[in-house]
Amino acid sequence: MTSGLRTTPWRHQRQAVAFVRELYRCGKRGAMIAAVMGTGKSAMTVYLSVEEGFQLILILCPLRVVQVWRPQFEMHSALPFLVVPLNDDFASVRAKRAEAERQIGLAKARGVPAVIVINYDSAWRAPFSDWALRQKWDLVVADEIHRCKAPGGKASRFLARLGKVARFRLGLSGTPMPHSPLDVYGYFRFLDPSIFGWSFHHFRQHFAVMGGFQNHQVVAYSNLDELNRKFYSITFACGKDVLDLPPEVHITYTCQLDSEARKAYRSLERDLIAEIHAGEVTAANALVKMLRLQQITGGYIRTDDGHDVQIDSAKMNLLRDVLEDIAPDEPVVVFCRFHKDLDAVNRVADETGRRSLELSGRMDDLKRWLAGEAPVLAVQIDSGGVGVDLTRARYAIYYSLGFSLGSYEQSLARIHRPGQTRPVEYIHLLVEATVDEKVMAALARRSDVVNSVLQQMGGRP
Repeated sequence: MTSGLRTTPWRHQRQAVAFVRELYRCGKRGAMIAAVMGTGKSAMTVYLSVEEGFQLILILCPLRVVQVWRPQFEMHSALPFLVVPLNDDFASVRAKRAEAERQIGLAKARGVPAVIVINYDSAWRAPFSDWALRQKWDLVVADEIHRCKAPGGKASRFLARLGKVARFRLGLSGTPMPHSPLDVYGYFRFLDPSIFGWSFHHFRQHFAVMGGFQNHQVVAYSNLDELNRKFYSITFACGKDVLDLPPEVHITYTCQLDSEARKAYRSLERDLIAEIHAGEVTAANALVKMLRLQQITGGYIRTDDGHDVQIDSAKMNLLRDVLEDIAPDEPVVVFCRFHKDLDAVNRVADETGRRSLELSGRMDDLKRWLAGEAPVLAVQIDSGGVGVDLTRARYAIYYSLGFSLGSYEQSLARIHRPGQTRPVEYIHLLVEATVDEKVMAALARRSDVVNSVLQQMGGRP
């Protein structure tokens, strides 16, 4: 497996490609590579494409990952693939479709394979979607396919249609079941609908036990041996054990809210309303209550009239204590959920004499941080989970957590992955007897965070 390659595949990569190639050559419709971050799923895709001589490839992925694919083909393939990343440099979905058509025409004229890379949110929109469904794709790749786990989601439904026009389909994920075993249905409807069928209702009836409010909640699972057997019939899986990585350790530090913040927290938790010196805070339902309570643990809350008020400094003080025990020039990543939490991290970093940069929905300083311009990088957890290498740091601090198990596990893997040469410390900052501890416990159990926490709080969304 060396002809046409610039790099030598690792052993588990050779095994993965051989597994997928065998399915393809036996006439199977698709395959899944479920491998943790850092095992080289994109490289496996390149190796497979070279081995099978695919000429027309479509790769769907999150927006941040679009730019990752061209360097991967250039690094691993000696063949001249024409890779076209359709990122947000294009003003519209229509412009992305036009560029895809133009580049495929150029590839055909040159006699080279074409690879179109586009983000999920653009792919399912017209006119790109209509055009894509008319093409004869040799391979369609769904990267980070767990993003399409919701069967009723627009991206998932489009994938199902796209699968019908592809010779072969490949799903890639490091977290194939981020919330529950039922997550796999949306993927397999694209990869090979003959395995679990076209009806999610029938699938859920067979593999889940329903109960709870109006019998709409999954209270248990059934026939899991059958589900696993079918899942692994087309899935190659590998974990961190295939990588030679330094050790990792998880540490938890806790603090307590002061009296005013604790009073507001308990009032909002009990009555969905709290009074603070700057006004009232209300929560319309249990899910909003979870968000508001989590904001309070970070030290800030937004009143009903739109004012952001600092209500506590316990977690900021805890972060300050942690940073003071780390050398001032040591790279540190601090994960947060809310913009106010990012502001708090930047403020504490400044107070401890450290310069900080940010990676979030509002700012992208990643390249500057990687270049060494600052030791601290404040990262919004959903922005730092996909397509980001943070191995410059060996310390990762979790100031606040999101409700997505997939985002959390991907954030862990951005620190502890190939390229990391030092032992890694994950430091979780939690406020005692609050939603912080409930969310952390749900993530540790790999449970559906929202449902798990709501059940503990006696509510529902």
